[in-house]
Amino acid sequence: MDIFSHTFIGTLACLLSLTKLSPVSIMLIWIMALFPDIDIFLEPLQKIKKMYFLSHRAGSHSYITGLIITGIVSLFTALLRNSSFFLFFEMWFGGFIGYSIHVSLDFFTASKMPIFYPLSKKEYRLIADRAINPILGLFSWLNLLVLIHFFYAGANYYEFMALTSFYLYIYIILFGFRAMLRITVQIRSTKGSHYIPGFLPIFYLIYENKVNEKGMTFKLTKHSIFSSKKKELLKKQILNNSKEMFFYEMAKEISREYRFFHKWDAIFPFFQEEDDLINVILILAESYSRMSSHFLSIVFNKNTKQIISKNNGFSNFKKWKKNNGFNS
Repeated sequence: MDIFSHTFIGTLACLLSLTKLSPVSIMLIWIMALFPDIDIFLEPLQKIKKMYFLSHRAGSHSYITGLIITGIVSLFTALLRNSSFFLFFEMWFGGFIGYSIHVSLDFFTASKMPIFYPLSKKEYRLIADRAINPILGLFSWLNLLVLIHFFYAGANYYEFMALTSFYLYIYIILFGFRAMLRITVQIRSTKGSHYIPGFLPIFYLIYENKVNEKGMTFKLTKHSIFSSKKKELLKKQILNNSKEMFFYEMAKEISREYRFFHKWDAIFPFFQEEDDLINVILILAESYSRMSSHFLSIVFNKNTKQIISKNNGFSNFKKWKKNNGFNS
């Protein structure tokens, strides 16, 4: 989830703890509500050390890791401040609440996470919202500004806490609605279909990957809760024993080396050919946004089957949909 939503909801948790916890415990709630994303800065080390823990939304995004880290931080803080045994446990409790808020919000999105690491590396997700939703991020940023304005405008305590409670209910309703929509749609969907949340809660996508005696069919459609009609966004068929199927299988196996393709499931293929080369472009439908998506591009020699180049990132893929040749 975006940094603004993490910050805002962590701030709400702090405000709701004002009369219940000590100032240092409240501060730990806010710090730990952001702390798990420290793995963003550790990602370069992961490429060198190849350690699972250092990957983004890997080992740091675990409730058990949070319990350990907040315990260590709380113990260090308690010793530094010469605090009582009771205050140590209070800080630990507050820090773990903040850490758990972050992990829970990210669990709510499209990226799989090992929430019980190091006991298990199995990854989970609810996929009720986008991993990065700019609309939610903007909403949270504006709400944070309103809170800051009310604070400096001299609003009394009860008005300020009423606003805090109002925001809490708004987010509970929003996340609850998204979760129920995801569960309802997924239950009704056919086998091989995957629910993908839209940026707005009234829209969602359905990714389909169907296998039959002829081959594989990929489809991505857009839906609205206010209409039974659906809009086809992408469609592709790959025939069995075809050249495209062979290189698609090769590219899919290679994609497991890339973190996003390991964490997300909805892969959609495109192909470009020129002379002795074929470019297999795999996009992640979970990140689909107006003809843009996270992609992995692998160029093969059609004759030798050797890999010529690999490239991944986030880009507009409209050119791949309409152009069968390589782009200059």
